[in-house]
Amino acid sequence: MGSNRIKKLGGNFDNTAFKKILKQLNGRAILVVAVINKNCDECQKLLKFAGQLEAGFIDKLPQLVMLYGINPTPLDESPKGGKSDNSTNSEEDGEGKKKRALADSRVLNWDEIPEGHGYGIFLNETDILYYKGTFNHDEFATNIIDNLRRFKSSIKTLAGLNAKNLFFKKKRTGIIIETSGATQQSQIMELEEKVKSYGNKLTTPVYFCKGINQEITLVIAGKTRFRIKGHNLSKFLKKIKTM
Repeated sequence: MGSNRIKKLGGNFDNTAFKKILKQLNGRAILVVAVINKNCDECQKLLKFAGQLEAGFIDKLPQLVMLYGINPTPLDESPKGGKSDNSTNSEEDGEGKKKRALADSRVLNWDEIPEGHGYGIFLNETDILYYKGTFNHDEFATNIIDNLRRFKSSIKTLAGLNAKNLFFKKKRTGIIIETSGATQQSQIMELEEKVKSYGNKLTTPVYFCKGINQEITLVIAGKTRFRIKGHNLSKFLKKIKTM
């Protein structure tokens, strides 16, 4: 018998519908919503993982709920800027809503991913990681597993370099541990355990970010205060303690 924690979805959605599900989960699980584009060969990796979950793998991940659906939007016609801005012509906007209202209910349309290609990880009602545009399909499963492992811990996740840049732009504060494609999963897990071992002694929030470098950075109010290459967390913390 299949699990009711994974479901293929169709229709037009915004985050309001998903937040209702999160309230039902009441902090017991994370929610993943995936929009799989039928014109993207790489999206077969997302579909394959969804199939593995449906085949029973989701029973081993009790803190996961996943919704997924197929979208036929041609990739070369996708909107480049995500959500439309306020300058959008109201007549065109109304026409677009009318077309979506008449859309095939088997097709998944999600306001947050209007290009019909990507996914989001809802850690809670307000903390949502979006992966869209030219996202790495190979990281889909590991991103989900990583966030399940960090669920209810002090460790947080940044959704790639775009999210890291936004972190600076919003003048936020934290320790960012950036990993690259060369970073082994076992190394990431070891780093997570190292962070957890400090417990309440580590008062600055720690964020893991998949990027292109292997480094640790202290960011204070959007400014880089200290950075080291590599992932020697003990050395990093000793250095910033003396600053």
